[in-house]
Amino acid sequence: MYDKTILIQGALDIEIQFLIDNLKCTDKIIIAGYEFHIGYLNNLKVVISKTQVGTINSSTATTIGVIKFNPIFVINQGIAGAYREDINIGDIVVGEKCRNINAFSMPTKSAGDGSNPFDWQLNKRAEEIFYGNTELINSFYDFSNLNYNNSIYIGTIGSGDVFNRETDRINWLYDIFGNVCEDMETIGTYSVCNKFDIPCIGIRIISNNELIGKKLDKTQSIELQKLILLFLQNI
Repeated sequence: MYDKTILIQGALDIEIQFLIDNLKCTDKIIIAGYEFHIGYLNNLKVVISKTQVGTINSSTATTIGVIKFNPIFVINQGIAGAYREDINIGDIVVGEKCRNINAFSMPTKSAGDGSNPFDWQLNKRAEEIFYGNTELINSFYDFSNLNYNNSIYIGTIGSGDVFNRETDRINWLYDIFGNVCEDMETIGTYSVCNKFDIPCIGIRIISNNELIGKKLDKTQSIELQKLILLFLQNI
């Protein structure tokens, strides 16, 4: 009966617990320290993966999840920080593209010459662009516009092991990458899914906007899970 599997990811407990509590979950397995909660929704098997925080963890958890469960598509979801002043807490970004905002080459400098990150250049990993699945993106975007009150954006998610809180640097990265928001996991999921040729979508709810002084609110992740659950119930 449950011949199709969807893999849903979140890095933190708060990013997955609502989904776990609202699915018919029957099993939990741990592989190499990564949790996978197996549940059911309508005629779908849903595996909820706690990837843990960071690009390496999301890459590893995605690889395990893809090989173990053979999902028809992967949803990476959770909180993110905004990169534009007009984007508010609770708005949602759907990742048409994802880019690595952590990959730079630095000019040679001698002792005492200091360091200037604005002189850094992109290396080849930062120049790579990874893509979400167009059909999933359009389907979720159309559904959300009818069922969610805040703004929905389709754009580039910048992803890396960093929490940028400096306005000048955020603006600099925005000028380079054009990313709507920043997180720490989407790049791992997109890179693995693109290599395995598995459809994926990154969905991020804005939890903070340093540009306008809006500080971190992790509870926004619950609102995103509610919307994703509703979306799955209607596909």
